[in-house]
Amino acid sequence: MSSVRPELKFSDDTDQRSFYYKYYRLPEKSQRTLRVADKGDYYSVFDQDAEFVAELIYKTQSVVKNSSIKISGVEKKTIQYLTLSPAVFASLVKIVVIDMGYKLEIYDKDWSSFRMASPGNLSEIDELINTSELSSVSIIAALKLVNSSHQGKKIGLSYYDPNSKIIGLSEFLDNELYSNLESILIQLGVKECLVPDNAASKDTEFEKVKQVIDRCGMVISEFKSSEFNVRNIEQDLVTLTGDEHVLSTNEMSSLETSQACANALLSYLSLLADDANRGSITISKYNLEQFMKLDYAAVRALNLFPPPNFSNSMNKTSSLFGLLNNCKTAGGTRLLSQWIKQPLVDINDINKRHLLVKYFFDDMSLRTNIQKDFLSDVPDITKLLKKISAKKNRMTRLDDVIRLYQMCLKLPVCNELLMGSLDSIMSDNQDEAQTTKELVQSIWIKPISEYAKILQTYQAMIEQTIDLSSLEDATSAGAMSNSMLSINPEYDENLLILSEKLNKVKKSMKNIHQDTGEELGMELDRKLKLEDHRIHGWCFRLTRNDASCIRGNRQFQELSTVKAGVFFTTVELSRVSKEFESLKEAYESCQREIVDEVVTTAATYIPVFTKLSVAVSSLDVLVSFSHAAAFAPTEYVRPRKMYGISDESRIMDLKEARHPCLEQQENMMFIANDIYLEKDKDEFLIITGPNMGGKSTYIRTVGVIALMNQIGCFIPVNSDSEICVMDSILARVGASDSQLKGVSTFMSEMLEMSSILKTATSNSLIIVDELGRGTSTYDGFGLAWSISEYISTKIHAFTMFATHFHELTTLADKVQTIKNLHVVAHVEDVSDAAIRGSNDNITLLYKVEPGVSDQSFGIHVAEVVKFPSKIILMSKRKALELDDSKDGEASKRSHFSDDDVLKGKKDLKAVLKTWKRNVEKMGGIQKLTSDEVVAELRKLVKEDYKDAFQNNPLLKDILAL
Repeated sequence: MSSVRPELKFSDDTDQRSFYYKYYRLPEKSQRTLRVADKGDYYSVFDQDAEFVAELIYKTQSVVKNSSIKISGVEKKTIQYLTLSPAVFASLVKIVVIDMGYKLEIYDKDWSSFRMASPGNLSEIDELINTSELSSVSIIAALKLVNSSHQGKKIGLSYYDPNSKIIGLSEFLDNELYSNLESILIQLGVKECLVPDNAASKDTEFEKVKQVIDRCGMVISEFKSSEFNVRNIEQDLVTLTGDEHVLSTNEMSSLETSQACANALLSYLSLLADDANRGSITISKYNLEQFMKLDYAAVRALNLFPPPNFSNSMNKTSSLFGLLNNCKTAGGTRLLSQWIKQPLVDINDINKRHLLVKYFFDDMSLRTNIQKDFLSDVPDITKLLKKISAKKNRMTRLDDVIRLYQMCLKLPVCNELLMGSLDSIMSDNQDEAQTTKELVQSIWIKPISEYAKILQTYQAMIEQTIDLSSLEDATSAGAMSNSMLSINPEYDENLLILSEKLNKVKKSMKNIHQDTGEELGMELDRKLKLEDHRIHGWCFRLTRNDASCIRGNRQFQELSTVKAGVFFTTVELSRVSKEFESLKEAYESCQREIVDEVVTTAATYIPVFTKLSVAVSSLDVLVSFSHAAAFAPTEYVRPRKMYGISDESRIMDLKEARHPCLEQQENMMFIANDIYLEKDKDEFLIITGPNMGGKSTYIRTVGVIALMNQIGCFIPVNSDSEICVMDSILARVGASDSQLKGVSTFMSEMLEMSSILKTATSNSLIIVDELGRGTSTYDGFGLAWSISEYISTKIHAFTMFATHFHELTTLADKVQTIKNLHVVAHVEDVSDAAIRGSNDNITLLYKVEPGVSDQSFGIHVAEVVKFPSKIILMSKRKALELDDSKDGEASKRSHFSDDDVLKGKKDLKAVLKTWKRNVEKMGGIQKLTSDEVVAELRKLVKEDYKDAFQNNPLLKDILAL
């Protein structure tokens, strides 16, 4: 990153004062908004923004400069500022908006107008960021909460997908923790959420809604409440879709709350202001139940996506997305991100994806050729369509039109590869083989053939209008350039006439070049060069040594002398050069009109290219799945049997299950484990064992495998495995807090767990790791016990519960569906006489077996990470003392009979009551000293109740204490 920063420049003091005067009159902005001035060839940020950017980009405040100026009268202000080059600013935009979720206001040089960008609305900064590098679509949503005494809490939501140009509508009831809202925001991958600006003042419940949005890491934008209405929504949607009956004849007509949210989106994004959107947007109803529900904790716990600050240098196997992303197209990468957030719940749809993955998995040559000969040549179709539909800079869009043309030429290659492999489909099941053929035909071959047929007219238009020889020159040069592309002159009569005149002028210049070379005795091109100079136009050039031959000759006029040589011309060449420039300008003007016509015509094919992009992206993702399955350390497999949501019997029998990300880490030899869950039998697994023994990995493995299965990918298990479809994966894993929001670790833990209890069904998968650590041992254990008992007896969801509360394992004696597992550790006991176990040598085996672990080995883990030996010894001594004390107390209590306990409690109660009465008679604790109060108790014990304390074992034990 360049550290060169231009200075902030003004023509005079008046301009400077005016600039800062307008700056200070700007309305107040939020903390998470960055305000920038576009000065043309550089950008400027001021005051707190300058400090923020300096620390973020340059890691120092020394780059921030100060300027003192009188704004009005005698008022003098010191202004901090920082200037940024365009390259640095482009980097800043990606970090601030994409990674950190800030809003961006880019003002013109005198603060008179601005364009705004946010994580859900990147259209204004497309030229500053490479959108093809984004791993997911920037989806924006608007929502509104309606509290009804009859229906409860109803949420209306509308979202806009700029890639697919879809406006979605959804309405659903929610609980007091808004877990359905959390699920839909995650399923859609929303980056920014609009809410009415007066919602919080009218409804305190909306604060909970905002907390859910914030917990999911999404930007909250308050927008005018007046825009959340349905006054003109039907007319506006008709304009955008081109469908006169878009809301009047289907199930979306009753979704008034979500329609109001859609109206707010149209206003916020100014969709109606762009003519390219008219007739190109589709409206659909979104059903929350059509995909698996995921809470934010599950997304984080299962490492589905890389962290926001992830860089390409980091290990791609650190997340499931990175592991499965072998996509060759930008559209495929974005679709993969969407599929991971939207796992299927329909067993038939899952099976279809499995069949297609198997199709590519079994045919390595097909898989390789599809990636190499077709997918690698597919551009970012969505990005090109956005640029083509833009009205500005049409001349620069010609290369985008050409790239789409080049992709069209590749479509037959794709279909030939797919059709050529259909006869060689390998399957022991003929019905499956036939189904696979039908799927390949219906999803790719037939649609792509239809699109290719429609696009033949597009190809013909390009071949007629574009000079393909210039296209070949551009390709051979290694890069596409608008200056190298030109319109075919035969396409237009005026262009042809101008082209012929230009050729005549070029021929004249060539003749002048030859004549001049003969007169000077200079070899053409090698000595005497004819060049198009950016200032002088067409002229000659000789080296400074060779230029002596023209000096003193009035026939030649010297123009300039530079290191490269001497530029000169003749009267005839000067006249011809001016004529050439005039013709060239006329030619470019005529060509500009034709280019505009070509781009406009190309824009009419956007709906076809959009559908083609969907088909190609799905092909890319499924090929990527098969690639990941084939190149895993141990090949992924298709499960032998799969149980649906509605099946009476549900079994999760994973043989030799492996965590897909961990097994691909360097220097990792992963230990596979079996996982078995069965409805009404083994529903709830409690896993105990040593720290670092693999408990967390074991329970996460189940979640990752279940999700991989339902997005259509093969899974890292033995081929004899069975699996069931889950309607949700809910997690309570790891300690997290947010001190700035007033949410402690324990509160966060309880919020997540409460949401799980509200959301989970008997078809859910619950993953819980170390519940109850955020509070006292007894409180934590009590909560862990009650929550486990509730899930196992009321919800009956498949649950993986890792804990260090070994006492919790006794719950298996009470509830038959609970099973105990433990992570095996081998301890070699080399006991020490002074400190028992001080030299124990622990070996973690990472194997999970039935039964209960008797200890946690926490001190042994401290030894592994090289804690100081004194701390280790002290820890073991203290742990030993606590164990002995606990054992002693337990043994003492076990010696007392029930009668002794009851009689002792009765006598002790009588002593205390008598003591209280006597003290009050003596004047009370206000008049007595503490010694007098204690003396009275001792008198009662030694005299009045002497026999009771001598004859009762419990009281005798208390007296000894």
